[in-house]
Amino acid sequence: MRHLLRLSALLTLCLLPASLFAQANPVKGNAILTHPVGQLGVKAVDLLAAGQVDAYQALRTRDDQNEWKKASAAEKRDMGERMRRNAPSPTTFAGLVRESGELTVNGDTAMLAATTAAGDMRAMFAREGGAWRVSFGPYFEPTLPPAVRIEGPALTSHPAIPVVQQYLDLVHADKTADAIARFGTAKAQAAWKAEPASEQRASAAFRKRLLPTRADLTRTLASGGLLLVEGDTATLNIIKMEPATAARGTGSSTTVAIPLALENGAWKIAQ
Repeated sequence: MRHLLRLSALLTLCLLPASLFAQANPVKGNAILTHPVGQLGVKAVDLLAAGQVDAYQALRTRDDQNEWKKASAAEKRDMGERMRRNAPSPTTFAGLVRESGELTVNGDTAMLAATTAAGDMRAMFAREGGAWRVSFGPYFEPTLPPAVRIEGPALTSHPAIPVVQQYLDLVHADKTADAIARFGTAKAQAAWKAEPASEQRASAAFRKRLLPTRADLTRTLASGGLLLVEGDTATLNIIKMEPATAARGTGSSTTVAIPLALENGAWKIAQ
């Protein structure tokens, strides 16, 4: 919890305008990439992109390294995933720095900021024992396009729909593991594999109970399904109808949201 509170405070600080940290002669653009702080930033994003979170942690301040050592394996996995997800790719980092990067150094602290149409990037650094260390980031918040609503005939012909249909077929055939392996994102697959067998069985039963069959999906799409697309992510909102039973005199309906993500050019189930 202390780590999360500290991370939240740093994030708030880092998203403030860079002008609040201004120095007399800030380093700008391509020159940042030859500065020791800029080179440290390049190394940090390279390691995160390669999934080498422990090596990235070795670049951080002593306090951050001590916090990392105290974390459990599950906490390290979750924090490492957030760091990788929030960091810009090496190519994006270099492009942002060259286009609008500004490095401000004040004594033993430094802040690297870049704001472009693609989004905002922030990173903070501290000098310890004469060497620069990462104290936050690099963190990239992309500018997302407005959500696009897809419904009606355009929805039934959207490339995500066959993926959802095949996923549902496997879930309702009691083959959830195969469904995730074939149609889940890399993150969804990793999360499934990390669960113990008992939790996998419970999750499979829950999905089968909650999600509609292919036939139910087809009827719903024809009568009013909705796909909301936001960049490389999307949510398919469908209505699952429950028929009346002897115990329940009237039927009911439930809105089910299926998260999707575009991965390597193909739509995948993101859970």
